[in-house]
Amino acid sequence: MILIHPGIKMKPFFAVSSLVWGMALLPVAAQEEAMPATPSAAAVAPAAVQHPLFRAQLYPSWSAMTPKQAIADTEAAVLLAEQRLAELCALTPQQMTFRNTFLAYGEAVVELEQTQQYLHHLIAVKQDPTLQKVQAYLMGALMQFDAQLMQNERIWQVIKTASEQPWVQELSPQQKRIVDQTLLHFIHSGAALTPQQKERKAAINLELGRLAMQYGRNVQESTAAWYWVVTDPAELRGVHPSRLAAAQADALAKGFATPEKPAWLISHTGGLAMDVVASCHVAETRRKCWEGMQGIGAGAKYDNAPIIARMMELRHEYAQLIGYKNYADLKAATRMMKDGQAALDFVNGLMRDLKPAFDKENELLLEYMSQLMQQKVTRIAPWDERKYASMMAGEHFAFNTASVRPYLEKERVLQGLFALCEKLYGVTYKELPTACVPQAANPGYVEVWAPGVKCFAVHDAATGQHLGSFYMDLHARAGKRPGAWCMPLRMGNGAEDAGVAEPHTAALMANFSPAQEGQAVLLSHPELQILFHEFGHMMHYMLGHPGYRRHCSPSVAWDFAELPSQFLENWAWQPEVLATFAYHYETGEPIPQESLQKLAASRYFMPANHNMRSLRIAKLDLELHMHYEEHFAGKDLDAAAAEMLAEFTPPFSVTAPCAMRNLLHCFQGGYAAGYYSYKWSETLAADAFLRFRQDGLFNAETGAAYRKAILEPGDSRPAAELFRDFMGRDVNPDALLKSQNLK
Repeated sequence: MILIHPGIKMKPFFAVSSLVWGMALLPVAAQEEAMPATPSAAAVAPAAVQHPLFRAQLYPSWSAMTPKQAIADTEAAVLLAEQRLAELCALTPQQMTFRNTFLAYGEAVVELEQTQQYLHHLIAVKQDPTLQKVQAYLMGALMQFDAQLMQNERIWQVIKTASEQPWVQELSPQQKRIVDQTLLHFIHSGAALTPQQKERKAAINLELGRLAMQYGRNVQESTAAWYWVVTDPAELRGVHPSRLAAAQADALAKGFATPEKPAWLISHTGGLAMDVVASCHVAETRRKCWEGMQGIGAGAKYDNAPIIARMMELRHEYAQLIGYKNYADLKAATRMMKDGQAALDFVNGLMRDLKPAFDKENELLLEYMSQLMQQKVTRIAPWDERKYASMMAGEHFAFNTASVRPYLEKERVLQGLFALCEKLYGVTYKELPTACVPQAANPGYVEVWAPGVKCFAVHDAATGQHLGSFYMDLHARAGKRPGAWCMPLRMGNGAEDAGVAEPHTAALMANFSPAQEGQAVLLSHPELQILFHEFGHMMHYMLGHPGYRRHCSPSVAWDFAELPSQFLENWAWQPEVLATFAYHYETGEPIPQESLQKLAASRYFMPANHNMRSLRIAKLDLELHMHYEEHFAGKDLDAAAAEMLAEFTPPFSVTAPCAMRNLLHCFQGGYAAGYYSYKWSETLAADAFLRFRQDGLFNAETGAAYRKAILEPGDSRPAAELFRDFMGRDVNPDALLKSQNLK
C-alpha cells in the first residue's frame, strides 16, 4: 500500500517501509526475542497518548522511541489501519463520498507511515544495532500487510466503484487528481492482477526488500571498514588544516594516537577521503584514498554485483507483471518524463551535445599534465583527475577555491542563508531551545537525538502563520549515515483535511567535519553548495501547503523534486549573496571582491566533465532498468559498465568499479530508473533562475511568485503546469547547457 523509500527524499503517502537501511533479517530466535506481545485493539484506542512513534505532536520525544516501542507502535498502527480499512470495505455505493473513500484510504495508514518515517530517521542518525534488527524484523510483517492489502479485492472494488460515482465529476481539480492518483496506485500495486499474479508480486516485493537491505548493509559496512592511520604528516601535504585537525582529533579519540605521538585517521567520515583525493599533493596518498572509496560495495565480503543482478531481474519481472515494458516505464508513469525512453533520450542527447567539449577538456588536461611532467601523458590516473584539474583551474583563474574557506564560518553562513530565504520567500526563522534528554525533564525545550542538533521554527512573515519546523544536524559522528539529505519527518494535514493547515517537520542532515573545541567550523565551497541544496529541499517541505496532506511537497514527481534544491544552489555562487556573510573567521574582514569574482568565474571550469559524471550514472541507471538482458546479464558488472560508458569516460589509466555498487539512491531510495532526475531538475533550475537574473537576485516579488507557483502547490497539480505558471512557458531543454556556455 505504501512504500517509503529511505533516501535523500521521501514520499509520505502510500508508504509502509518495505525498504530499510541495509539490515539483514533477524534469525527466528532473535525475532521472537525482540517481538513483544501484540497489543489488543482496545490498547490502541488512546493512540495519541500511548504511542510516541505516531503521537500527534510537532516535536516528538526521540528518547521514547526505543526498539521495543517501535515494534509496539508499528503493530498498533497496523491494527488501526485494519480497523479503518474494514470500515471502508463496509461502504455501499450510496454511502460513498470523496472523504470516506479516497481520503479515508490515504489516511488509514497515517500512523503506520509515521512510525516508519521516524524509524528510518533514527537508524540514519545513530547506529543502534537493536533498532536495526527491529526494523529488519518489521519488514517482513509490513510486506505481508502490503501484500494482503493489495490482495483484498473488496478494497479495490470500493475504490473502483467510488471512482465511477456521479459525484466524482463535481469534484475540484485537486480532488479529481487524488482520485486518478489513487486508481493508478492500485494498478501499480497489482490490484487488477489474478490471485496467482498477486502471490508472485508479493514474493517479488519481499525478495526485493531483503536484497535492498543487504545492499545497504554492504555499503554501510564497507564504508565503515576502510580507514588509514597516517603517522607522517608529509603524506598529507596540501590537505586543508581544518581537515587535518579533524583527522588528528579522530585518531586521538579512537586510540590510534596520543598527544605525544600524533596521527591522522583518514576515513570516509565527513567525506574526508574524497577531500584528500581532491587536494593532497602526494600521489600515493591520493591513490590509497581513491582505492578506499572504490571498495564501497565491492570486494568479496561486500560485493553488491550479484545483488544488483538479481534486483534488476526482479524489477523487470515486476514491471511486466503490472503491464509495463520495463521498470523505467513503470516508474516514469508518475514523473514528468512519461516513459523510460524519453528519459534515456534526454540523457543520451545531453551526452552527445557535451561530447565535443568533453573531449576538448580532456585533451587540455592531458596537455597540462604533459607540461608539468615534461613528458607525453596520454592517460590520467583516476585519483589524479580532480587534483590536476584543480591545479589547472587555479592557474587559469589565478585562484584556489580553498582560499575562500576561512571566510565561510558556519554560523555566519547560516545567518546569511536565513536572511536570503527571508527575502526570497517571505518567511522568518526562530531558533528554539533544545536538549538531548527526555522532554519531560526540560519543559519548553525541543528534544533532539544528539548533542549539537538544532531546531528552527519557520513562520510566514506577513501573517505569522507557523509553516513548519526543522532540525539541523550538520556534523559527522560515529554511527551516522554518510552524505547529506533532507528528510520530511511529519507532514501536517492540509486545510482541506482538517480545516486549518498544520505545520510540517523535517530534518536537514549533513556530515561536515565535527567542531573542535575552541575552533571555528569552516566550510569549503562545495560544502556550502551542499548546505544550500538541502536547504532548498527543506524550504520546499516547509512551504508546501497544497490543501490536502496527500499533496504535500515530498509527494511531487521525482524528476521535479530536485528543482527547489538545485535552484537554491545558484545563490551559493553569486558574489552579491556571498558578500552578505563571507567574513574572515579571525579578522572579521569581508572576503575580497576579487575572490568573489574569481570564484564565480571558476564555477563552470571543465563543465562538460562535471556534467558527464552524473550523466554516466544516469545512463547506467536507465540502461540497467531497460536493457539489462541485452547489456549486462551474464557479464561482469564492472566490465559491462565500462564498455557502455567508454565513449563518455575520461582516458583513465585504471578502470573503476561500477558506480552502481554503492548508489543507495537507486537501490534503497526513490531514484531507481530516475537518476536522470538530477540533470532534468538542474535544467529546470537553470531555466527558472533566468527570471531572477532578469528581475534581480533579491527581488521579493519574483521570490513570492516562485513560492506561490513552485513551492506551495506540492503535488496538487502536474509539475509541468507549475513550471509554466512561473515562467509563462514550457521549459527550455537547452537551458542547462546555455547557462554553462556549452551551447
